[in-house]
Amino acid sequence: MLKRLLSILLGVLLVAQFIRPDRSVPAVDPAADLFAMEQAPPDIQAWVKGACYDCHSYATEYPWYAGITPVNWWLQRHIDEGREVLNFSRWDQYRGSEAAAESGEEMAEDEMPPKNYTWMHDHARLTPAQHQAVMDWFNGLQAAGGEEEQEQEEPAKDVPPGSYDQQEDHEEEDED
Repeated sequence: MLKRLLSILLGVLLVAQFIRPDRSVPAVDPAADLFAMEQAPPDIQAWVKGACYDCHSYATEYPWYAGITPVNWWLQRHIDEGREVLNFSRWDQYRGSEAAAESGEEMAEDEMPPKNYTWMHDHARLTPAQHQAVMDWFNGLQAAGGEEEQEQEEPAKDVPPGSYDQQEDHEEEDED
């Protein structure tokens, strides 16, 4: 009975190897990548790419075990979730977003990179100094982005306060 059960289980696992998750990525403009849009020293780029890009970009380098079912399904789901939260290959869509702002916070809380990832990937293990430098760089991006947003939101100095709103109100009254 046990031998038959093991044979069935082995058969199911063998058949499952032919059912693969979708690893396709959309065509993206390289100019939309984090490091195409933001200035970073080469060491920061290397550390971020080593610790973050496998799950948070379309530049994923799959390890050998990513070809084994059911590990490949779990791994791809994890990557898809990471890309959904923050995708450095699409920085043009995330720049200034809450997810981008939380990059430094996630590192400060020791949430990123995840321990189960660093355990299997030496290139993702950052020394405390490297971790701090990457965290500071992300926080610096947020500070610079916040200043840009505030500058854009300030009203023009030559327009009296409320004049735009009053003009809109008059246009709405004319339509009625």
